[in-house]
Amino acid sequence: MMDSMPRRSRTRWEWLLPLVAVLVLWQAAAWLSPPAILPGPLETLRALARLASQADFYRQLTTTAWRGAVGFGVAMALGIGLGLWMGRRERAYRFFHPLLLLATNVPPIAWIALLLIWLGLGDGPPLVVVVITTTPLVAVSVAQGVRELDPALLEMARVFDLGRGHTLRHIVLPALAGRTFASALLALGFTWRVLVMAEFLGSTAGLGYRLSWARQNLDTDQAFAYILVIVAFSAVIEYGLLRPLQRRWQWKPARHPGERTAPHYHAGKIHTHPPLPNLLVEEEV
Repeated sequence: MMDSMPRRSRTRWEWLLPLVAVLVLWQAAAWLSPPAILPGPLETLRALARLASQADFYRQLTTTAWRGAVGFGVAMALGIGLGLWMGRRERAYRFFHPLLLLATNVPPIAWIALLLIWLGLGDGPPLVVVVITTTPLVAVSVAQGVRELDPALLEMARVFDLGRGHTLRHIVLPALAGRTFASALLALGFTWRVLVMAEFLGSTAGLGYRLSWARQNLDTDQAFAYILVIVAFSAVIEYGLLRPLQRRWQWKPARHPGERTAPHYHAGKIHTHPPLPNLLVEEEV
């Protein structure tokens, strides 16, 4: 108990070490380079302060945040729905799984080029490219999780006649919580990278567009400031929202090998019941 407290304290502050190392290396490289090529951390913070004093900066930030939220939400909804269907239907899995794997191998810039031809400039290409690139990641992960679901849990639901809705809510979804949030973290990373790329290449608004504008004007410190905002925004969503939700919703495994536990959702938490009756668990020979 006494040793766990210092260990927890060390874990909380361990993330500072890589950050300090990056800042030191960044500043050292900036001293060796002209400011127009590589501004230092202080120059970048000054540029960020200038941006924060302008109303246009918040309009661009809101535009990118809106596009990212809508694209990410649509991709998660489509991916989870398609993944559940693929996991429960063997024919659907055999048909869609190769297509989804093929879609993940297409470079995002290829989708962006096609969408700019088909949809032109505006909100369309950034939103659609986010959905196209992130939906397959979520669908494949969820489908694999459904296929690996413990048959004893589904047998329990059938014996107690829970119905499809209750089975989905109280057994399938809690069992998939860890895998779903893992795919959500991966999809979030893709969302911001692809979104900023789409805005950079073919948009008239958003952080990516302003980053392209800074490049055209050789305003390096402002470009670094926009990059800092993009990274910080993504980190806030991941560590401030998704990871806490993942820790709150994840399904705890059984306490020892061979023990089967049924998940139960109550007051926003997943609990586990005692081991299932032996008649629902196939005895190993």
